[in-house]
Amino acid sequence: MPIFTLFGHPVTHSLSPAMHNAAAATLGINYQYTTTDVAPEALSTALDRLRAGEWEGANITIPHKQAVLPRLDELSKTAAALGAVNTVIRDNDKLHGDNTDVPGFLAEIDMLEIQLARQPTLIFGAGGSARAIAFGLLQRGAEVRILTRNLPAGSQLARDLYRATGERILNFEWTPTDLGQAAQGCVLAVNCTPLGMTPRVHATPWFPVVPFPDKILIYDLVYNPTETMLLRQARSHGLRAKGGIGMLVQQGALAFALWTGYEPPVNAMQTAARRALHA
Repeated sequence: MPIFTLFGHPVTHSLSPAMHNAAAATLGINYQYTTTDVAPEALSTALDRLRAGEWEGANITIPHKQAVLPRLDELSKTAAALGAVNTVIRDNDKLHGDNTDVPGFLAEIDMLEIQLARQPTLIFGAGGSARAIAFGLLQRGAEVRILTRNLPAGSQLARDLYRATGERILNFEWTPTDLGQAAQGCVLAVNCTPLGMTPRVHATPWFPVVPFPDKILIYDLVYNPTETMLLRQARSHGLRAKGGIGMLVQQGALAFALWTGYEPPVNAMQTAARRALHA
């Protein structure tokens, strides 16, 4: 039976096994998905095991989405431009890196029917997920602003995506003053940090002293809990807000299709992910 896995550290919270195994069961195919906790110093060894055929493919999550790049044989255009990989496909002893976060996020945003062209948007964070979201928003013609505690990381993200797209990103410091400036006129804000994730459910990237723009949509990549502090803040101001389980399912469905060649049963995957989250 083909076995696929998730490399990350930690991975015990992941909903990916539930949704991938539900997809396989729905389609009636031999397929098993597991998780593999891989500390940063063990990444090369884990990839050697993948290359040797212990698994047929792997998803990549925090903290490996960028560190995995030089250890792969080839990259998709999206992964190369983005500088981050979340899906690895094994072809004999070759490892091909791709990124389904970008199209997964855009599929979610398209369903929300938000006009992004020439509109300012805000991203919290500068890690692998933030790179994917920023890249996707630039593809939709949005103006992208990022707010990060690590200004050098934010500057590096901006330089990398400028080289890849020719579009400039505005980099702001993580302070109430800068948040107030960065948020002005924004139609969308996306939290790409772990703030608000279980067990730190009372954390939020949005300083309470900073008012929300009138028509902003808040998207939180955190999906556990389903109702984060950031979402509650936004909804208390009458704003549209959505958690990240939809993007999780969309990117997972795209990885499933890359590995198997089957049309993924997205509804079954979403149902399984939500059931596992509340188990």
